[in-house]
Amino acid sequence: MHLPRHALSALVLAIAASSNAHALDLAEAYEKARKNDPNWSAAQNNYEAEQASVAIGRGGLLPTLGITGSLAENSDEPETSGKADYTSTVLGAKLTQPLFRADAWYGYQRSKAIGSQAEAALRSQEQELALRVAQAYFAVLSAQETLAYAEAEESAFARQRDQAQQRFDVGLIAITDVLEARAAHDGARAGKISADAALSTAQENLWAIIGENPATRLVPLKADAPLVKPVPSDPDAWVNLARERNPELAAARETVNTAQASKREVKSAFLPAVDLFASYSDAERDPAGLINTNGSSFSYGIEANWTLFAGGRTWAASKQASYREAASRDLLTATERQVVNTARTAYLNVAADSYRVEARQQALASSESSLAAVEAGYEVGTRNIVDVLLSQRNLYAAKRDYAAARYDYVINSLRLKAASGQLSEVDIKQLNGWLDPNASIVSAPEKAAESGPAPVKKKR
Repeated sequence: MHLPRHALSALVLAIAASSNAHALDLAEAYEKARKNDPNWSAAQNNYEAEQASVAIGRGGLLPTLGITGSLAENSDEPETSGKADYTSTVLGAKLTQPLFRADAWYGYQRSKAIGSQAEAALRSQEQELALRVAQAYFAVLSAQETLAYAEAEESAFARQRDQAQQRFDVGLIAITDVLEARAAHDGARAGKISADAALSTAQENLWAIIGENPATRLVPLKADAPLVKPVPSDPDAWVNLARERNPELAAARETVNTAQASKREVKSAFLPAVDLFASYSDAERDPAGLINTNGSSFSYGIEANWTLFAGGRTWAASKQASYREAASRDLLTATERQVVNTARTAYLNVAADSYRVEARQQALASSESSLAAVEAGYEVGTRNIVDVLLSQRNLYAAKRDYAAARYDYVINSLRLKAASGQLSEVDIKQLNGWLDPNASIVSAPEKAAESGPAPVKKKR
């Protein structure tokens, strides 16, 4: 008994909704994610906030201008004269230009490292967004395809159950065959329920990223999508690219630079601070002329400040900064090892996936041929219903494995790009070209529909 193609086609159309409805493709989903994903928005805001650190650090090296003023009511009782009550006003301004400020200089270097670290982190978040969108998008497609196969499998087992019941009614098979067919159908129903729940979960995950309900049809992957080995075909070449371009590794390097500058900034507290200054003040303290303190003054010069002892705080802060620098170097080593491992693993997975898809396709063809042979043997009595049910299970498992291998190849290809620091919107658009709005959701080829199971003849 061959599975009629029209049953699976009808299910695919039901999942895909109307063919005239707008289908959401990967590029559109990515654009929606860039506008609506809160994690990406937070990453951009954090980047802008850290970029302000550069201006803050630079400000410590530039001139500062301060204005002071006071208004006071005074009451004096000098010994040589009577009591005097008067109002005094003082206005002043001071311009200061740092001449030697080691703490400000290293603070500026630290702020630049923070800015570079934020830029690398933003690039990493951008790659992570592209990868999350693609994973969520293809997870929905995979769940839709799995549900289609689960529905078709349930339908096939339902027909097998009905046929077994008919054969039992006319005395061709034993009741155990009917029970086996019913159990297989019940198991297929449970699988369909699980597949339906998995599809809902996948759609919710995509919705959380793009900010819209993805219940509309997604553009499926072409049946002839180019699944080839990655170029260059050398894992060491991809590892070298990852060391050079991976943004997470770049951010870890900038973290070390930040820690180094922080340590120098803290240690600079042992050094003096030297400033160039110019000040001007105007005072009117005694309008009645009782005390001759009215007038203005202007001064300029160099002033120095050197803290010789601060209760051990500077020494302790210096030790703390040294430990943090050592920790940042350890994290850099750990990050580099992780990046190298990720790049090499991603390459090996993509290279294996390019062969795995072909192998799964061959396994699918073999499962179809095996089922046809077992069904033929069942018709003539050389095979039992358990053999048929097992072959049908193997066929649908082969279909799911073939579909999973194709989606694994796509996602692992993106992971390889991300590990080597090359994943961008261009790759998303290129991958979008592998989609076809007119393609079927199911990727496994189906055999042509047959006339149906052989009629059951009653014994005389």
